[in-house]
Amino acid sequence: METAAPSIFLHFGPNWLQKAPMLRLMLPFITGIWVQSYCSFSGFNLLWAGILGCLGLACFNQLPLAWRYQWFWISGIAIQYLFLVLGMGVYWQQVAQTRPTTLLQPGKHALLLQLEEPPTERNKTFKAVGTIRQYSITDTPQYTTGKIILYFKKDTALFRQLPSLQPGTQLVIQANVQPIINSGNPGSFDYINWCHRKGIYYQSFVQMQQCMVAPGGHLSTLSTTLWRLRLRVLNVLQQYIPDTGASGVAAALLIGYRNYLDRELVQAYSNVGVVHIIAISGLHLGMIYGLFFFMLAPLERSAKWRWVKYVLLLFVIWLFTAIAGGMPSIARSAVMFSLIILGQWFNRNAPIYNNLAASACLLLCYNPFNLWDVGFQLSYAAVLGIVLFQPAIQQLLIRIVPFKKIAQLMAVTLAAQIFTTPISWYHFHQFPVYFLIANLWVVPLSGFLLYGLMALVLVYPFPVLAKVLGRVLSRGIEWMNVGITAMDQWPHAVWGGIQMNIWQVAFIFVAIAGASMGLLQKRMAGIFVALLAMLGFAGIRSIDFLGKQYQTRLIVYKVPAATAIDIIQGRNCQFMGAQEYWEEGYLRNFHLQPSRIVHRIQNIQVLDTQLTAPKIISLQQKQIVWLNKPVMATLTANALHPEVIILSQNPNVSLQELYRQWPCKQFVADASNPLWKINQWKKEAEALHLRLHSIPESGAFMLNL
Repeated sequence: METAAPSIFLHFGPNWLQKAPMLRLMLPFITGIWVQSYCSFSGFNLLWAGILGCLGLACFNQLPLAWRYQWFWISGIAIQYLFLVLGMGVYWQQVAQTRPTTLLQPGKHALLLQLEEPPTERNKTFKAVGTIRQYSITDTPQYTTGKIILYFKKDTALFRQLPSLQPGTQLVIQANVQPIINSGNPGSFDYINWCHRKGIYYQSFVQMQQCMVAPGGHLSTLSTTLWRLRLRVLNVLQQYIPDTGASGVAAALLIGYRNYLDRELVQAYSNVGVVHIIAISGLHLGMIYGLFFFMLAPLERSAKWRWVKYVLLLFVIWLFTAIAGGMPSIARSAVMFSLIILGQWFNRNAPIYNNLAASACLLLCYNPFNLWDVGFQLSYAAVLGIVLFQPAIQQLLIRIVPFKKIAQLMAVTLAAQIFTTPISWYHFHQFPVYFLIANLWVVPLSGFLLYGLMALVLVYPFPVLAKVLGRVLSRGIEWMNVGITAMDQWPHAVWGGIQMNIWQVAFIFVAIAGASMGLLQKRMAGIFVALLAMLGFAGIRSIDFLGKQYQTRLIVYKVPAATAIDIIQGRNCQFMGAQEYWEEGYLRNFHLQPSRIVHRIQNIQVLDTQLTAPKIISLQQKQIVWLNKPVMATLTANALHPEVIILSQNPNVSLQELYRQWPCKQFVADASNPLWKINQWKKEAEALHLRLHSIPESGAFMLNL
């Protein structure tokens, strides 16, 4: 294949790319997935494109040998074209499978659905995901597909039965079905696309008295067995590690179950740079592979039993992957380790780059949406960085660091950061300053804890031994949590507020590639490319900073049943709204901070968090009225023509009354108002030919001034 499928990278790429034919074919395959996500070619057109490509390659192979040798690059281009079309076809097929056969209209429906996972308890609800089998508006049932997120209210004693429902259970519910929507807040997570890539198109809040269990319905025997095994593991951890915080970390560390994790603790792990410890990844699978490889080593000496070693290794790896939910980060590792094991079994060791590319292609063929999964991106970026840069970094550190093992761990950590850092900047907008110090002690400790948790699951039939081991593990996890929380409080632990667009990230990767070619392969052209890339990066960033210096914007955020307003002038911001969105914490970081990062805000000043009086704000010679009380006595003396009137906290006023007082065409009703009141205002606005922006229905309101 090396000679039959030459690539444009053969003469211009680095040596490691020239030696990895699978990696050269993976690039057009990924490009095809990306192109199809934007262009949406039909399946018929893709089929014809593939047929024409195959015919062209077949015709080329019928030419005389001398011609084929002279024009060898045509064969390579044809094969890469076919992989491009293959990537487009895989994406088209996945979209066809995940999209519902019939899109349900918003409103009340009778649904027959099957639970895909056991309900998870939240503060006020139980959350579950189900697959719709039938729906009906009248008495006639109709078949459809598609998944729905269900929020079961804890409204009756019947909700106690909900946690016992197993995956595969069929339910008949009367539900007010609503489409998945985004908050519309600037810089917020694209929840719609995230759900659609999982086949989820609807959501609904369900009263328990409108829900009943239906006969029939089941998952496959394998899926049911894996779910029961996972629940058994969770029960063992909760029984012998009673501390809630410790058991939540134990579940995440062992099987990647994160529903019991405290939000603030997860943020601390992320700030310190060790969130991969509780996000199941190749690190965990590598530890398990190393342990069982050592335990099964005696079988290698016997030709008769040698095959048992590799079969057991494959079984253990894929069993752990299945119990962990098959997330992209661990699935990548499972495929890679499987290829390595098969190579060892048959004494054929392929280059690591080929294994890396082959595993990526297999996972993307199974689910091309993995390409947009952050865990998938970080996982492959970390491994590629380790493979490329760890030997050189380790060679340098061994001369400086006295202990070889510490130098090796530092080299792995630094090498993994080279490619993952730009991705983290793009998605998470922060950089953990103390990541190297944290990983030096957390990674070894987490390894011991992982082995201990595996032992706990094995010895749980012996209560005395399991209880002693559980106490030791609980104490170890508590120490790890305390240490990470303490590091999170160190000064300047997080470099936050990093805002980068996709072009800036692309320039950074080009600069890294050029610098690595220049430093590792002694190519001055690489240094020149790196300098040009950094110049492009600096240019884009400077233009963005300059534009933000002159911005003036009003933002009314979509936050749950509360008020949150930002008035942005340049890189300064004034806040009005509920106190909990001013204080440091999850609510502010999740709902407001992404917008402030996008707008590159430096200074934030609070105008009002008490919501005690209406306000008039003047911006760019325009007035904004924020009305948060039913009495307008303080404002009646003012003759205004406001640009916007914001209605908060359910003021007992009519739009007609407001318009008579202050002629204004644009009204905004935020999420602190009840829906029935907003609907009442909407009817008034239609009758008066006014504009009313409903925050709960239409998302955040933004106005450039």
